[in-house]
Amino acid sequence: MKSDNRDKLNEALLLCKIHRERMIFALGKIKMHFPLNREKYLRLQPEELSFLDQLIFRFSKLQDSMGGRLFPAVLESLGEEIKEMPFIDRLIRLEEMNVIPDADEWLVLRETRNLVTHEYPFIADEFIEGLNLLYKHCDTILSVLNQVIHFLNKRTGI
Repeated sequence: MKSDNRDKLNEALLLCKIHRERMIFALGKIKMHFPLNREKYLRLQPEELSFLDQLIFRFSKLQDSMGGRLFPAVLESLGEEIKEMPFIDRLIRLEEMNVIPDADEWLVLRETRNLVTHEYPFIADEFIEGLNLLYKHCDTILSVLNQVIHFLNKRTGI
């Protein structure tokens, strides 16, 4: 593997690990409130809301970093030409190579992220449902990241 590919891969992994650790920290602070409903959500204290915001932010950043930096770096490190490759084709290729478990599952994670990035009082029920999905999908995104790390350890020694 070329040095610049290895550097890109290491940087992407480091960034993802930072987001992972901070997401896990925030999750630990508020997991007792899940599943949320309107009443529980409205009773959350400012500190709890800040951890909820951190969870949303870190889930989103982790999902973005994996899709935007880690996945391309993995493919490039494996000699794949991805410059003209649409994102969905990248996901399918990663699935074919057993880097990620399921391309469609990744798209669901992206939809979940999109559900919780905007909070509007008039759609509180939809937002709360999105938070409950995000909570459930935390395990999924962590599992995908762990699978990528395991693949890289086996394949490249990173």
